[in-house]
Amino acid sequence: MTFRPKYETFEDLSKETIAIKKFISSFGEPVDFAKLPIQYKMDFCLIDNKTIKTFVEVKCRTNEKIAFSTYIISMSKVVVARSYSDFGVNCILLVQWTDQMGWVDLSSKEWDAKIGGRKDRGDWQDIEPVVHIPISEFNTVGEA
Repeated sequence: MTFRPKYETFEDLSKETIAIKKFISSFGEPVDFAKLPIQYKMDFCLIDNKTIKTFVEVKCRTNEKIAFSTYIISMSKVVVARSYSDFGVNCILLVQWTDQMGWVDLSSKEWDAKIGGRKDRGDWQDIEPVVHIPISEFNTVGEA
């Protein structure tokens, strides 16, 4: 049996934590957050009075927001995000680009699904069903 390597680094986790803190500070009122275990397939949960309000998948990119017309995310992330609505938990995708931060609700829209993914790691599992989310659907949080 071959195990898939974990590609997330300590630096990735640090960037995600900075992004979620920046996102929360944009609310203007205190909100708690917690890092989620890997089996939840989302990065963080936002908490109000010990009640989970939202799961957040955080991505930090090395390009500007307008570099591509869509944001590509694994279909499995969207499927899992939508399954949490059965428990009243909303899920969002939060992206920190080099020039802006934006978020989109993963639970309600229909987006194009295609085969795609990254090829730079030589991992055959990186090519998979992906969802293309139009950049125009992201809500802007603020400047980078």
